Amino acid sequence: MELTKKERTIKYVVYAVIIAVLSLLQNVGGLWFEIGGARCFFLIPAAVLLSLDEDEKTAALIGLFAGLLWDITVAHHMGFNCLFIMVSCYIMSVLVTHLFRATFWVGTVGAVLFTFLYVLIYWLIFVLIKGGDGSGVAFFNFYLPSFFYTAVMTVVMNIAFVPLKRKLNKA
Repeated sequence: MELTKKERTIKYVVYAVIIAVLSLLQNVGGLWFEIGGARCFFLIPAAVLLSLDEDEKTAALIGLFAGLLWDITVAHHMGFNCLFIMVSCYIMSVLVTHLFRATFWVGTVGAVLFTFLYVLIYWLIFVLIKGGDGSGVAFFNFYLPSFFYTAVMTVVMNIAFVPLKRKLNKA
């Protein structure tokens, strides 16, 4: 069923509010729990999950918005989050459009996979290459636990997003 312009506007405003709230929870210290120093990277799975049933352009814009909100709060590596989340959402949208159906587990596995790729690529580019004796320790003490924390929260987010998206899409 095709949404009217008003319904699409409401849907994307709701998506933007969700991403903005999750950005605050992720990037402002003390608003969300840190478990053993591990942080939850809400924006990657949220953007990927919200862009599942969208066309490629819209999915990329959702990812661009989420990445932009993340990049605004970092002092260095500007643009990496924007680019990574935008490309992730685009790839996931292409996969769902042409190969897979947008089911709960496809969304969850895709979001977890892209979160792992983010953690690995970020660690390789910005931690390991800079060197230092603590780069391996940082991976196992911060980046890997943060990935597992985010993976668990991805399932919880998808449980909340599926009925919300169904209602917003009038399905």
